[in-house]
Amino acid sequence: MPSSRRSGRDATALRDVRALVGRALPWLQGFERPIAKVLGLALLLAAATAAAPLAVMYLVDLLTKVAAQAPRGLRGDVGRAVLFALALVAASELAQVWLSRLLAARSWRVRLDMDFALRERVTARLHQLPLTYHQQHTVGGTVSRVNTSIDGFVSAVGDLAFNALPAAAYLALALAALTQLDWRLALAVCAFAPLPALIGMRAAREQTRRDRALLDHWTATFGRWTEVLAGIRTVKGFAMERAEERRFLAAVAQGNQRVTQGARTDARTASLQGLSAAAARLSVATLGAWLVLRGHGTVGTLVAALQYVGGLFGPIQGLTNVYATVRRAGVSLETVSSILDAPDPLADQPGAQDLAVTAGGVTFESVSFAYGDGRPVLRDVNLAVRPGETVALVGPSGCGKTTLVSLLERLHAPTAGRILVDGVDIRSCTRQSLRRQVGTVMQDVHLFNDTILANITYGAPGATREQAEEAARAANAHEFIERLAQGYDTVVGERGAGLSGGQKQRIAIARALLKNPPILVLDEATSALDNESEALVQAALDRLTQGRTTLVVAHRLSTVMDADRIVVLRGGRVEAIGTHEELLAQGGYYARLFARHTRSGVRESGFGALADSPELATEPQPTRRISRQRARRVG
Repeated sequence: MPSSRRSGRDATALRDVRALVGRALPWLQGFERPIAKVLGLALLLAAATAAAPLAVMYLVDLLTKVAAQAPRGLRGDVGRAVLFALALVAASELAQVWLSRLLAARSWRVRLDMDFALRERVTARLHQLPLTYHQQHTVGGTVSRVNTSIDGFVSAVGDLAFNALPAAAYLALALAALTQLDWRLALAVCAFAPLPALIGMRAAREQTRRDRALLDHWTATFGRWTEVLAGIRTVKGFAMERAEERRFLAAVAQGNQRVTQGARTDARTASLQGLSAAAARLSVATLGAWLVLRGHGTVGTLVAALQYVGGLFGPIQGLTNVYATVRRAGVSLETVSSILDAPDPLADQPGAQDLAVTAGGVTFESVSFAYGDGRPVLRDVNLAVRPGETVALVGPSGCGKTTLVSLLERLHAPTAGRILVDGVDIRSCTRQSLRRQVGTVMQDVHLFNDTILANITYGAPGATREQAEEAARAANAHEFIERLAQGYDTVVGERGAGLSGGQKQRIAIARALLKNPPILVLDEATSALDNESEALVQAALDRLTQGRTTLVVAHRLSTVMDADRIVVLRGGRVEAIGTHEELLAQGGYYARLFARHTRSGVRESGFGALADSPELATEPQPTRRISRQRARRVG
């Protein structure tokens, strides 16, 4: 290999190490003393291990000398000398055992604490990141990336701090001792010492590419698997169980094949390194035996040299893996950093204050919003919701209804304009305090795989059982809960799989009632229910909205008509605002929508689906006139 290429790789490796150390040091803050203590134990163990061959050499040389001069036994000073030598050997062995036990316990304690601290930071960051981040990454993929990367980083730091550095210390001590014993044997060892390093460096790049490819592969595989399990009803509904099983097993087999190929490469690398160590031992044994026969060395020196050779090549092989360990840690660090350093446009401003809602008025001032691709969703929306008022948002799908209420909760940030609560810009408040003031009931209710009681008290963890039952009664949920085998202690299954849609909605309403927020968001909370369930849920919603500022994204006509005001959104803009009667009198889009719905003959369903009809935008003028007249009669 040309020297320029080799020097370039060395420079790259050095830069990688420096970059890793620079990026990892902030993460290791708070662990300086525990790491230093473990490192001290490791260095003591290295010193004890390096001293052990010297004790054996002293014993062997003493016994050789005694055997030659006093073959009939050990008496007097000679016996005491042998006992002293045996005591040295025993002390060195006991010291190694004790230090190894202590080092293992302390190092694992530090690794686990580092793992916990890093998971704490990553978990907190994942909870803080906006919805857009989570929408771009699958749940299973994120979990796989976090687990694999944190494990890889902590293991790499442990290997470098608790294995590589003590190995380097032992290497230096052992070579120094061997040089003092016999410089010729030391030269023989040094002649073979670089071989494991060269072999390991040659394999390092392939190992790094493999680790990165495997991380991406397992992230994609388990991301898809989690999606399949979450959507198992859809999978079964389309009879795709076998297809998904084959897809998953094929991906696992492909990953295992990569692992197997990597294992073969690692085994070949380890074999070559083992052969170099065996060659070193054979050379030292041959040279040492020749020196002993020539009278230039002792048997004890040869035994000690062979022990050093056996102990040296383990640390040498470990040190040759440092570069691969650094590269592997770099891959893990990149993945974790992508989470910790992910931009958060919704982060609290410096000095943000907690929001204290007194009245509950909500104002949207010239609010516009576009997603990351620049696609506009809302355009210059102006809306003032009075305290205690119920405002319904209607319009075709994609007009920005759900986006508007998401902006109120700071799940997204407006690209222009501002949102005020009681005259306070929500950007100047902490997110947590804002969201504590807003309660939400969605169409797709998310219940945790926990008891009904735990789900009801989720937003008010300090609430008592009696308060939870009172909220359930107000939500028309207490009766059906009591009929369950375990009552409030019934586990509902993942996403509430053991309950009907209406039951889940009433638990969600009870949860919102117990939270007791001054501002309420109802996003199509009754659109997917049958008439009987809707009646119970609607009655609970009526209790929930009393005295609260409420924004309703509604498809049910009854919900829209009962609102204090109705906001018609089309194309991301506010087309009209008014009561039901006022909008009918205006004869615009809402009046056409209402008339078309009335002609369908079903007053309590289908309103939202009709909003998407392209015919409303192209309806001829005479038909629109008839629709307005019929709408007025119905209204």
